[in-house]
Amino acid sequence: MGFQFAKPSEFAGGTFFKPLEHMNDLALLIEPKRIDRNVESTYNNVTRVRDEVTADITVFGTSEALEKGVPTAVIKSARVTHGMLTSTLEKIMGGAMVGVVAKVPTKAGSGYAFRDVSAAIEGQVGTYYGNREAAVSEALASGAMPSFDA
Repeated sequence: MGFQFAKPSEFAGGTFFKPLEHMNDLALLIEPKRIDRNVESTYNNVTRVRDEVTADITVFGTSEALEKGVPTAVIKSARVTHGMLTSTLEKIMGGAMVGVVAKVPTKAGSGYAFRDVSAAIEGQVGTYYGNREAAVSEALASGAMPSFDA
């Protein structure tokens, strides 16, 4: 098995979170890292400013993924740009949230929002999160990190 190098795009915030593509997922573990305020954006020849949140998003798209604690995808440094999504994420900056994406009615038509998952699903994602954090802590505490300094 070859070495897995990190990709620059994983850290550049170049991946946009597309809510429509995740409306059927059973759970999303969202960990917002940074918010950029008043970013200019042009869409359909209209320029406006918006807030953009950079987050790591762990996707559980199937019941098997939840049961086994193995995500179907992990999106590193994804840019979340939809207003209702960013307004939720800015409130938990540096923390974590489990939810799903839903399309909800708004005054201007409809928009994407995060919604709660069942307690059972939240528990399954919580187990994954706890195991992941324990593995990281164990690796850091092991002291088995080799030195490559001359």
